[in-house]
Amino acid sequence: MKFLLKSPYPCLVKTNDAECELGQNDLLEIEDEKTVFIYPQNSNIIPFYINLSAPKDCERYSFFSRGEKKYVILENEPKFETKSKEKLNFSGKNVEICVENGKISFETQNRKIQCACESAGKDFSCFKIQNFACVQFENELFVFSMKENKVFHFVGEIEIDGNQISVTKKFFDSDSREKKSVFQIKEDIELESEEFVSKATSQAEKTHDLAPFKFMESIKAKDYAFATSFLSEKLKNQIDISQIQQFFGNFSAFLPISTTEFIIICGKNKNFVQFSLHDCLIDDISIDAL
Repeated sequence: MKFLLKSPYPCLVKTNDAECELGQNDLLEIEDEKTVFIYPQNSNIIPFYINLSAPKDCERYSFFSRGEKKYVILENEPKFETKSKEKLNFSGKNVEICVENGKISFETQNRKIQCACESAGKDFSCFKIQNFACVQFENELFVFSMKENKVFHFVGEIEIDGNQISVTKKFFDSDSREKKSVFQIKEDIELESEEFVSKATSQAEKTHDLAPFKFMESIKAKDYAFATSFLSEKLKNQIDISQIQQFFGNFSAFLPISTTEFIIICGKNKNFVQFSLHDCLIDDISIDAL
């Protein structure tokens, strides 16, 4: 039996007779193998094996079929073992901050809010800005509002100057895209400015068969204005940016199957996205749940 293997993280794949390095944009064909061994480059994910002779979904991988093709998709599930606690006081009101198992929580007398934390297990600092409790990692910042009981999350290169937060997020995509955002801490946290910066992309580069891939990169970065440059005039007249946002939602990764077919991953949910091209621009998009 033949399987096509996709991974959202870089890893080394070993079979009985061969081994191969697999990245997010790679597709590995495996045929007539009973067992495959996976060695993730992420040290937070322990190595494991896949029993292809008895395909069955688990927390580390899942199977699905598309037509006559059978796919194995690895699940990105890092493991953290550390637990840290800090407490900040705001005029007699306390908030306890706990970082453990890939999550961070803020707990007051009346409420506890917990969310995913990519930097859990790494060094961090806790401090106050006005009525906000701040937890800063090297490339991640959480800001908890004592007044509103809500959390603001920032990822990227972060600079804090008084009440101003500057965030530069690098996407490491084919256009070396960066998003530069400036926020002001007042009664609430307000976005002051935001711009995308990338290397110049000529119209000739936009209109080749990689248009769907570059479109998906732009959607993942939420650079919707640039994403629409890869749409045909017909499709531009049918959908706007708000519809594109609703259509794709928030996904953590997209895995190319071909130049016009992708799997998008949002938590445990996966969708199959297919593009149709006309004159090398995207003329139609279909999305099916897997």
